[in-house]
Amino acid sequence: MRAVVVYASQTGFTRRYAEWIAEELGGEAVPVERADGIDAGSYDAVVFGGWLHAGGLVGKKWLARARAAHPRTPFVAFAVGATPPEWADMVDEAMAREFPSPELDGVERFYLRGGFAYERLSLPNKLAMKMFFKMQEKQAATDPRAAEMLSGMRGGFDGTDRAAIAPVVARVRELAAAKGAEQA
Repeated sequence: MRAVVVYASQTGFTRRYAEWIAEELGGEAVPVERADGIDAGSYDAVVFGGWLHAGGLVGKKWLARARAAHPRTPFVAFAVGATPPEWADMVDEAMAREFPSPELDGVERFYLRGGFAYERLSLPNKLAMKMFFKMQEKQAATDPRAAEMLSGMRGGFDGTDRAAIAPVVARVRELAAAKGAEQA
């Protein structure tokens, strides 16, 4: 099976997942900044990973372009965020917003918990996070989840878990096998 994992990462959490997935699939992890030269159609499956930032999935434009150019190639996407996966309502809302139909119909989607490292953020993102913290402080008085999020992010954390990639890897293998069976 030939697979490639394209990813967008600023602080390293998405890159870590991309590298783990690529290792499991025997493929390569490529930063989105270097992915324009990739012929997605030459792979049995393409995996894309991006991080959720201010409600947007970083790198999503590459995914949409590659998907449109190669509609017969199976694509699997994972989004990495700081929100605990058990907060399903928030995760589901973000995933629905970032994977609109019809441009990404048929793209399998997964959410993986990343982490937060303020010191690794770009200057504009540090400023945005300061505003986010102020907003969370107001909400924390009445919203336990806002208080928990604020506490975790203020101290920084790493929520990555290699075991979390198992469903992603399994689905990529299933889709690649199905593509191979179609071509046989």
